[in-house]
Amino acid sequence: MHDSSLDELDRSILHALQISPRAAWTEIGGVLGVDSATVGRRWERLHAAGLAWTTCYPGRLAGSICMAFIEIDVQSGQQVAVGRQLATYPQVITVEHMAGGRDLLITVMIRDLGTLSELLSDRISPLPGVVRTRAALGTKVFTEGSSWRLRALKPSQQRRLARPTTTDLPPATDLEERDRRLITALARNGRATAVELAQEAGLNAPSVRRRLAGMTHNGGLSLRCEIARDLTDWPVSASLWASVPPGQLDKVVQGLRALPELRLCASVTGPQNLLFTVWLKSVADVGRLEALLGDRLPQLQLVDRAVALRQVKLMGRLLDDNGHAEGCIPINPWLPPKSLPTA
Repeated sequence: MHDSSLDELDRSILHALQISPRAAWTEIGGVLGVDSATVGRRWERLHAAGLAWTTCYPGRLAGSICMAFIEIDVQSGQQVAVGRQLATYPQVITVEHMAGGRDLLITVMIRDLGTLSELLSDRISPLPGVVRTRAALGTKVFTEGSSWRLRALKPSQQRRLARPTTTDLPPATDLEERDRRLITALARNGRATAVELAQEAGLNAPSVRRRLAGMTHNGGLSLRCEIARDLTDWPVSASLWASVPPGQLDKVVQGLRALPELRLCASVTGPQNLLFTVWLKSVADVGRLEALLGDRLPQLQLVDRAVALRQVKLMGRLLDDNGHAEGCIPINPWLPPKSLPTA
C-alpha cells in the first residue's frame, strides 16, 4: 500500500537517483529546483529508515558470470528459515518466498556451471527443510531492475540526468581483484565517495575514479537505487514463465519492455524459455496483465505464474518483514561454495 511518508519530492529524488545513482546533490537539486542540502537530508532520512538504498553488482558483461533461477520446494513451515539461510550466501542475490508452484525462488550469480553444480549439491540441497530444487539458466538478460522507474520526473528532467550509454570501450572481461573489491564496497553504499572507496579497496582516489568510469561504460558493473516496494504504487511482485517460438522472441521481448510494470526479463533454459517479473498494484492485477498480454502478444504462451509473499533478499540487500533494508551481503559470484557454512 502506498505510504504517505513518501511525498512528491521524495519520489522525485528517488527517480533522479534511479537514473543516476551517484549524481551529486547539487546536480539533482538543480534539476528539481530545490536546495542541495534539502536533497541530501531527504535521502539520509529514507536511507537510514531502510526505505531506499543504492547498491552495486557485477554487470551483465562482467566476464563469463553465470546467472541461474532456482525453484526450491521446502518442508511446511521451513520456508522463511531456509530463505534466511540462503540469503547469507553471497552468490544468492535475491530470495523470495512464493505462492504458487514453488516455495522459494532464488536468483544466483556465480562464476561458472561447475561452481553452480557445487553450490546446488553441497550447500543448497543439504539444508534442513529443502525437499528438491529445479534450476534454469539465464541465457540472456534483456532488462533488469536498474531500468525500472518511479515515473515522478518530467521527460526534460530525466534527460538532464541521463548519462551517455554509448562507448567505444570493449566489453568487460574477467574483472581484476581490485575491481571486485570496488564493486563490493559500492554494494554496501553505492554513493560512497572516491576517497572512502579507495580506503576500503586499497587504491588511491584517482585510480578509483578511473576504474569506476571504465566499468560503468563497459558493462563491468551495474549501479542501482532501490525503493522499498510497499512505498511505491506497485506493492505486489509476480514472476511469470512463458513459452515463445524462438523466431518470435525478440518481438515479444520488445512488447514486454513497453510495460511500465516490467522489472526483469530473461530467456532461460528448461520447459519454458522466458521468465519475467513485474511489479503490480494488487494481486488481482495479475489477471488484468495476463489479459493484456493475450491481446498484445498472442505469440506469448503463459505457462505458470507465482506471486511473492515476501522478499527476504533483493540484489544483495537483506530485507525485514516489511521489505525494508536491514543489512547487506554484497554479491560475490567469485566466492567458492566450499567457503560457505555447511548445513
